[in-house]
Amino acid sequence: MMNARKQYFVTVDTEDIREMSIPDSGIEYEIYADADEIKEVEMLFMEKRKKGKQAVEYIGKPFDEWGADDKRNKYDEYLVRIYQKVYDLGTSTTKEKIAEIGLLN
Repeated sequence: MMNARKQYFVTVDTEDIREMSIPDSGIEYEIYADADEIKEVEMLFMEKRKKGKQAVEYIGKPFDEWGADDKRNKYDEYLVRIYQKVYDLGTSTTKEKIAEIGLLN
Protein backbone atom coordinates (compact mmCIF):
# COMPACT_ATOMS: atom_id res chain seq x y z
CA MET A 1 0.00 0.00 0.00
CA MET A 2 1.36 3.39 -0.91
CA ASN A 3 1.49 6.10 1.72
CA ALA A 4 -0.78 9.02 1.03
CA ARG A 5 0.95 12.30 0.36
CA LYS A 6 0.15 15.20 2.61
CA GLN A 7 0.98 18.87 2.55
CA TYR A 8 3.96 19.97 4.65
CA PHE A 9 5.89 23.16 5.13
CA VAL A 10 9.66 22.88 5.39
CA THR A 11 11.93 25.60 6.77
CA VAL A 12 15.49 24.60 5.89
CA ASP A 13 17.22 27.16 8.17
CA THR A 14 15.47 25.90 11.31
CA GLU A 15 15.10 22.33 10.04
CA ASP A 16 11.37 22.40 10.69
CA ILE A 17 8.83 20.20 8.95
CA ARG A 18 5.25 21.14 9.81
CA GLU A 19 1.77 20.35 8.58
CA MET A 20 0.73 23.97 9.10
CA SER A 21 2.24 27.09 7.64
CA ILE A 22 3.81 29.51 10.12
CA PRO A 23 4.68 32.47 7.89
CA ASP A 24 6.91 34.24 10.44
CA SER A 25 9.23 31.27 10.92
CA GLY A 26 11.62 31.98 8.05
CA ILE A 27 11.47 30.89 4.43
CA GLU A 28 8.96 28.08 4.11
CA TYR A 29 8.75 25.63 1.26
CA GLU A 30 5.47 23.89 0.59
CA ILE A 31 5.83 20.23 -0.33
CA TYR A 32 3.64 17.16 -0.75
CA ALA A 33 5.21 14.06 0.73
CA ASP A 34 4.43 10.71 2.23
CA ALA A 35 5.80 9.45 5.56
CA ASP A 36 8.88 7.84 3.98
CA GLU A 37 9.79 11.01 2.09
CA ILE A 38 9.46 13.06 5.28
CA LYS A 39 11.77 10.57 7.04
CA GLU A 40 14.26 11.06 4.22
CA VAL A 41 14.22 14.85 4.68
CA GLU A 42 14.64 14.39 8.46
CA MET A 43 17.62 12.09 7.87
CA LEU A 44 19.23 14.69 5.58
CA PHE A 45 18.71 17.35 8.29
CA MET A 46 20.35 15.01 10.82
CA GLU A 47 23.35 14.36 8.57
CA LYS A 48 23.71 18.08 7.85
CA ARG A 49 23.69 18.79 11.61
CA LYS A 50 26.40 16.18 12.20
CA LYS A 51 28.57 17.55 9.38
CA GLY A 52 27.91 21.10 10.62
CA LYS A 53 29.19 20.23 14.09
CA GLN A 54 32.32 18.72 12.55
CA ALA A 55 32.85 21.81 10.41
CA VAL A 56 32.59 24.01 13.53
CA GLU A 57 35.25 21.93 15.29
CA TYR A 58 37.64 22.66 12.44
CA ILE A 59 37.14 26.41 12.52
CA GLY A 60 39.27 26.64 15.68
CA LYS A 61 42.25 25.07 13.89
CA PRO A 62 43.58 27.68 11.45
CA PHE A 63 46.44 25.51 10.15
CA ASP A 64 44.10 22.74 9.16
CA GLU A 65 42.30 24.71 6.48
CA TRP A 66 42.41 21.82 4.05
CA GLY A 67 40.47 19.59 6.44
CA ALA A 68 38.04 22.40 7.19
CA ASP A 69 37.27 22.85 3.49
CA ASP A 70 36.56 19.15 3.23
CA LYS A 71 34.16 19.30 6.18
CA ARG A 72 32.48 22.44 4.84
CA ASN A 73 32.03 20.76 1.46
CA LYS A 74 30.33 17.79 3.15
CA TYR A 75 28.03 20.25 4.93
CA ASP A 76 27.26 22.03 1.64
CA GLU A 77 26.64 18.69 -0.04
CA TYR A 78 23.89 17.88 2.49
CA LEU A 79 22.42 21.34 2.13
CA VAL A 80 22.23 20.84 -1.64
CA ARG A 81 20.70 17.38 -1.15
CA ILE A 82 18.07 18.87 1.20
CA TYR A 83 17.15 21.59 -1.28
CA GLN A 84 17.09 19.02 -4.09
CA LYS A 85 14.70 16.80 -2.11
CA VAL A 86 12.46 19.74 -1.17
CA TYR A 87 12.54 20.86 -4.81
CA ASP A 88 11.54 17.38 -6.01
CA LEU A 89 8.60 17.23 -3.57
CA GLY A 90 7.72 20.90 -3.87
CA THR A 91 4.86 22.77 -5.44
CA SER A 92 5.53 24.95 -8.49
CA THR A 93 5.95 27.95 -6.15
CA THR A 94 8.49 26.01 -4.09
CA LYS A 95 10.40 25.02 -7.23
CA GLU A 96 10.52 28.70 -8.30
CA LYS A 97 11.77 29.85 -4.86
CA ILE A 98 14.53 27.25 -4.82
CA ALA A 99 15.51 27.93 -8.44
CA GLU A 100 16.00 31.60 -7.46
CA ILE A 101 18.58 30.63 -4.85
CA GLY A 102 20.68 29.16 -7.66
CA LEU A 103 21.96 26.32 -5.49
CA LEU A 104 20.88 23.50 -7.79
CA ASN A 105 22.29 22.93 -11.25
